[in-house]
Amino acid sequence: MINKIAVAMTAIIFMIIALLMWAAFHYYGKSVSITDQLTTAVQQKNEAEFVTSSQALAVNTFNTIAGATLNDQKNNKVDSQAQQVIIQTVLQKEPCAVVNIPSAAADSLLTHYNAIRSGSGNTNSGKSASAVPAVAATK
Repeated sequence: MINKIAVAMTAIIFMIIALLMWAAFHYYGKSVSITDQLTTAVQQKNEAEFVTSSQALAVNTFNTIAGATLNDQKNNKVDSQAQQVIIQTVLQKEPCAVVNIPSAAADSLLTHYNAIRSGSGNTNSGKSASAVPAVAATK
C-alpha cells in the first residue's frame, strides 16, 4: 500500500511540476511577446516625434522666410512709392509727356532698383539686359 501511495504522490508531484513549468513557459512567452510589442511601439513613437519635430522646424523656417519676405516687400513698396513721387514731380515739370526721362530721374530709379535687388539671388550682374519697353505716359 505504501508503494501505491508513493507512486500516486510522485505522480501528483510530477503533474504539479509539469503544470508549473507549463505556466512559467507560457507566461514567459507572453512577456517576451509583449516586450517586443512595447519596443516596437516605442520606436514608432520616437519616429513619429522626430517627423513631427522636423515638420514643425520646417514650418517655422518657412514662416520666418515668409515673414521676412513680406517685410521686404512692404519696405520695397514704401521705398518705391517715394521714388515714384520724386519721379512724377520731376516729370510734371516737363512741358510734354513724350520727352525723354531726365537722366537724374533715370539714375535715381536705377540706383533704387539695384538697392532693392542687392539682397536677392537676382542681383545686378553689371551686364546689360534686354531692351526695356517704353512706358506709356499718362496725364
